[in-house]
Amino acid sequence: MTRKPQRATLADVAREAGVSMMTVSRVIHGTGRISDDTRQHVRQIIEKLEYRPNRAARTLVTKRTNMIAFVVPDITNPYFTEILQGVEEFFWREGYNVMLANSNENPEREKALLDQLESTMVDGVIICASRLSDDELIPLIEKHAAIVTVNRNLPHHLGSVVTTLHPRGYRAVLAAKYLHETGRRRIGYVNLVRSISSVNLEMFMHELEDLNIAVNPSWYATCKPTWQAGYDTGKVLLAEHPELDAVIAGNDLVALGVMRAAVEQGLRIPQDLAIVGGDDILMASQVTPPLTTFRSDKYSIGTMAAELLLRRVEGDLTYCEHHYDDVLIIREST
Repeated sequence: MTRKPQRATLADVAREAGVSMMTVSRVIHGTGRISDDTRQHVRQIIEKLEYRPNRAARTLVTKRTNMIAFVVPDITNPYFTEILQGVEEFFWREGYNVMLANSNENPEREKALLDQLESTMVDGVIICASRLSDDELIPLIEKHAAIVTVNRNLPHHLGSVVTTLHPRGYRAVLAAKYLHETGRRRIGYVNLVRSISSVNLEMFMHELEDLNIAVNPSWYATCKPTWQAGYDTGKVLLAEHPELDAVIAGNDLVALGVMRAAVEQGLRIPQDLAIVGGDDILMASQVTPPLTTFRSDKYSIGTMAAELLLRRVEGDLTYCEHHYDDVLIIREST
């Protein structure tokens, strides 16, 4: 049986380079006063022997794992994967790895994940669009030294925040105003459960009444922020209210589900029914007809969150809040 070659150790590098182990350690960590020639020589030996520092040993010394956790409610939603791309690429450049934790739209699972992460020795946590109430989330966050949330406000002493520039309900009201201006008079709304896009329907109706837009509580429904939930809810809403000539959805997945339900019921988009989504995921521009929606720079949201978290990991606990804009993108679905 062939034995696997042993990994080179710090002592092997020091012996081959003819220097002390302390010198090798200083070269690896970029510390201490070492001549350029010695530094270059040691690096050549490290490359020759294919030496890799022992992560566990380094963690014991530095108290860092160079591991970041990214908690999302639904990894199948492209909105979150685009944010994750920004987070991952930022931390890759900084020498960190990112661990993904997916709660699968289950608040109990999210609580369990945050509780488990406390003992996983990650250096920091980004929580994206938490589905927990403040009473549920805050005690769990208090256990972590470095926290940043996306689309969720926090008490300033607990962590930093990346969130929309606009108040809750802004997108729904702006979409309704646009639809009304284009001739739509019976506008439905599919609200989201436990989401930053969730709208207080009573306030929403007051806003529409102030704009002289017709309201009817039976035109509004609530569902999970998934395609299947949008499809199921859309089937019922459109069957019970054939008078609707427009529907606004809290996000694109729900809007696309409603669109499928409308087509199955023989409705033409947008001639019979206009549809507006919420976050401009890639498939929003690829469906037929392309979906009118709201765009935010999701990659930049990720890099902003990563930058704020790195500051906290490195000891700067000053509260910071970054904002992003939501812009209405008009396409053929309206």
